[in-house]
Amino acid sequence: MVSSSDILNAKILIVDDQKANVLLLERMLRGAGYVSITSTTDPTQVCKLHRKNRYSLILLDLQMPVMDGFQVMESLKEIE
Repeated sequence: MVSSSDILNAKILIVDDQKANVLLLERMLRGAGYVSITSTTDPTQVCKLHRKNRYSLILLDLQMPVMDGFQVMESLKEIE
């Protein structure tokens, strides 16, 4: 069985090109007790970060410049 401590220690990555959205999500998650939160405003860095950290959850904006969320998901398929 998964404990609440395991859930709150899950590795989470926030990806959004708008810094205000990133800050809001970070604040909300930390307020809920999550402790392992990483974020980026650069979608091209997601695969590199995931290879290094193996996130349990990636919160991904779908509309971003350079690389949209759907393209990021396709790139993540190559890792998993």
